[in-house]
Amino acid sequence: MPRRDRLRHLLMAVVVACAGLAVAMPAAAQDRTTNAEALAAAPATGGTITVDGRAGGRTFNGVGAVSAGASSRLLADYPEPERSQVLDYLFTPAYGAALDILKVEIGGETNSTDGAEPSHQREPGVVDCDRGYEWWLMKQARKRNPAIKLAALEWGAPGWFDGGFWSQDNIDYILSWLDCAASHGLRIDYVGGWNERGYDTDWYVAFDKALAERFPDIEIIAADECCREDLWRVADDMAANPAFDNAVDIAGVHFACGNRDQRRECHSTETARGLDKPLWMSEVSAQAHDVGAAPAARSINRMYVDARLTGYLTWSAVSAWYAHFPIADTGTILAEWPWSGHYQVGSTVWAFAHTTQFTDPGWRYLDTGSGYLDSGASYVSMVSPAADDFTTVVETLDATEPATVEFDVTGGLPTDGVQVWSTDLETATQADDFVRTKGIQPVDGSFTMTLEPGHVYTLSSTTGQGKGSARPHAGIGEEMPLPYRESFDDDEPGKLAAYFSDLNGSFETAPCAAGRAGMCYQQQTPQQPITWNSAGRMDPTTVVGDPRWWGDYRVRTAFMLDGPGHVELVGRSSGHPATRETKLSGYHLRVASDRTWELTSHDQYGGDQVLATGTVEVEVGTWHTMALHMRGSAISVEVDDKRLATVEDRRQRTGSVGLVVSGWNHAQFDDFAVSATAPRPRFVPKADLEASATTSTGFLGGYTYEAARAVDDRPETWWWAEHEQVAPLPQAITVDLGARYKTHGIVAQPRLQASPIGITTRYRVWLSNDGRTYSPVAEGSWALTNATKTASWPEQSARFVRLEALEAGCRGRAGIGELDVALTPLIGGTDEGEDLSGFTYVPQERMSATASSYQEGFEPSKAIDGSCTTMWHSRFDPPAPQPHTITLDLGGDYPVEAFIYQPRHDVNNNGIITRYRLSTSRDGESFTVVDSGTWSLDLSTKVVRLGTARDARYVRLEAVDGGAGLASAAELEVAYDAARGVRTAQAR
Repeated sequence: MPRRDRLRHLLMAVVVACAGLAVAMPAAAQDRTTNAEALAAAPATGGTITVDGRAGGRTFNGVGAVSAGASSRLLADYPEPERSQVLDYLFTPAYGAALDILKVEIGGETNSTDGAEPSHQREPGVVDCDRGYEWWLMKQARKRNPAIKLAALEWGAPGWFDGGFWSQDNIDYILSWLDCAASHGLRIDYVGGWNERGYDTDWYVAFDKALAERFPDIEIIAADECCREDLWRVADDMAANPAFDNAVDIAGVHFACGNRDQRRECHSTETARGLDKPLWMSEVSAQAHDVGAAPAARSINRMYVDARLTGYLTWSAVSAWYAHFPIADTGTILAEWPWSGHYQVGSTVWAFAHTTQFTDPGWRYLDTGSGYLDSGASYVSMVSPAADDFTTVVETLDATEPATVEFDVTGGLPTDGVQVWSTDLETATQADDFVRTKGIQPVDGSFTMTLEPGHVYTLSSTTGQGKGSARPHAGIGEEMPLPYRESFDDDEPGKLAAYFSDLNGSFETAPCAAGRAGMCYQQQTPQQPITWNSAGRMDPTTVVGDPRWWGDYRVRTAFMLDGPGHVELVGRSSGHPATRETKLSGYHLRVASDRTWELTSHDQYGGDQVLATGTVEVEVGTWHTMALHMRGSAISVEVDDKRLATVEDRRQRTGSVGLVVSGWNHAQFDDFAVSATAPRPRFVPKADLEASATTSTGFLGGYTYEAARAVDDRPETWWWAEHEQVAPLPQAITVDLGARYKTHGIVAQPRLQASPIGITTRYRVWLSNDGRTYSPVAEGSWALTNATKTASWPEQSARFVRLEALEAGCRGRAGIGELDVALTPLIGGTDEGEDLSGFTYVPQERMSATASSYQEGFEPSKAIDGSCTTMWHSRFDPPAPQPHTITLDLGGDYPVEAFIYQPRHDVNNNGIITRYRLSTSRDGESFTVVDSGTWSLDLSTKVVRLGTARDARYVRLEAVDGGAGLASAAELEVAYDAARGVRTAQAR
């Protein structure tokens, strides 16, 4: 069936099957522009594109997306009709992204980025084919597009395998998963090995043999590697190993066109291109839903032009995980508000549509119709298998001026009319995304067209395309309401409770044990899985609630330990923002079978602080209750509805709640409830706010960082001062409230990504009524943590509020995640951190550094270069013995009064110094110890205050102990007595 007829057929089938859904029918035929009319308005010639149906080229395999790492978790809980609307935008032909391929995770119950996905066989021989949401998602995709291809891959795996991941047990495990797929009526087309964790050639050969016997039509993709200089080494091994080459059907790598960047160039090797096998980009980051379209459009074209790649998969299909989890908003659609039904369709959907709605897997690229124009624009051309239709996609994203291009359609291809669709990616509106423009009538197969910069164009002989008409309600998703209660009694056994998202392990509904009636929520994973990342070593953890929740609430649950160990109740959690982090942030109430309890505060930068401990009568196999009661800075612990302690602490202010189980205990929970303990502060509505800043960063790492990001009510976005040139502090963000208000304070949520760079640590707040004259109203220091901060003042009228960042994490790159202006007093007052404002620093450019050892690329100079993205690291290959030293030559004599150590910023504990000695010297030979002690194993800035200034030219830090027995430092700084220093410092 021709593409144009098949599209109509599939679309009508969806309308019949999903009555009531808004599905856009193909646009009516429009007038066509003649060749002469196009020439009349044309600027200078931009080149010629020849679309020859007889030309050779590789087979196109499709454009698709990945559901893995719990990326689709919250979509499953969306209400109707919004859930179906999102699914239509992803999978329905002639409607939205029209994905050709859906790749899903084979769950292993270990953290695989933003959560853990359930296993179908968590114990040997015990199979349950109904766990999780990937079966549901694949069925929804195939319901909308019966021709969609399905792929599967593992991130982690159960721990019971004999022989580890590359074992026969794992081959049998995948085969049983494929049996489950068949039981759901799902035909799987592709399967792989281990995501981004290397490969074993013998295992692939054995796996291929097993598939040939049971599922001979499934093709193997290998090896899903990333982040290596020899990215295509799998191709080298295939070329050198005939058995491995015979086993692998598709060579797939990640990020062949770059990752979270603009993707201007794609790469493969001559060996890979010579394999006579399809080459795929089997995963690449989608980036933020509202900025990822241009990188996607470039790489979908350039993967073939540059590297002859024929398959493209993006992670993720939909960004449907909590905003305070890692790299939130990485998808074609943003759907992180299941309680409200709000979602946002990004332009990336339409970047996909320019290819997917006009082609199908099985079409053929035309090598002579694919390439670059003089302007830098790229183009690809494809023909249908019968050569009765053609499509050319042109992206002009790097062009700087309009150009007129001549098209020559030949080789038996239809020339009775060409329809044109365009997307303008240089505008802020989506109204000009995927718009059908006037068609073109070729003359003798030729026509010209003027291509504007910043666009994606599709020229095609096919018809039947369309743009989805469903629209979510306006505005950002409303905050999840309180009170929130979950009894778990409305679900069948083995289900995920609504809005609960597992970070590690697997929690499911189960009949309550120990004499309790009804259904409970139970941790089910029986042993440590084979992990994919360091977060897979965290205790089983599940999270629920809006990350924007104001923290004045009481969270309470019943619990039952089924064996020795402990359970934890977490409140005010600002999330789990790093895949190397092994603990949820927030307040943790731990109750253990040894009859002890403990209240701690945890932050990925500040580590653990024990706030209170005690004993309590708790026994294994009996039901008890536990609760955290939080109001302002008062944090109370309750067990069996008896208050055990109340402490004063300001470390955590906002966030969601969670449950933690030690080890792999099958603890149960019931009657989970969150209720307010004080009225939520009133804030100026975010919709009324407009923000501006002294400087800001544009596109970087898959996001943009304009001032407006700090007032968009989305915790995963943030304003960031100029990054590339590192704008000097102070930097400021100013918010226009839209009217005059009686203000009481601000609430500032830092960036939630895995780095302290840009977290404001010393601030000043200014108020103004006219936007010209400002008066200071508050000043202070905040801790270098990812917890939300407050600053309060007596009621004062203002229309404009300015937050000035005087110091920031690593002393630079100021930023703010979310900024709220309070219209009522903030209970608990102002938060305070360590005040570093009195220091005068020895200029780092005057210093030099030496060390007892260093690893190549991690020289001692990296500790004094002003950048937290670099570091000194003691030699680790092979490891140098302890202790490790780094010595700073200050370039002159200074009265040293303090020393500041900033650990590495990348949430890796290796080399973080935990026991130290600090020495000074005038001559660089004779050193005197001036301080020694211990530091916590975390990312917080460490400060040594000497009390009495010590005249010195040299300062030596000795790492007596550190993470993994190593030593490292992102930044080292020396503060001196400025009054004395002016007189005694000597230039080098």
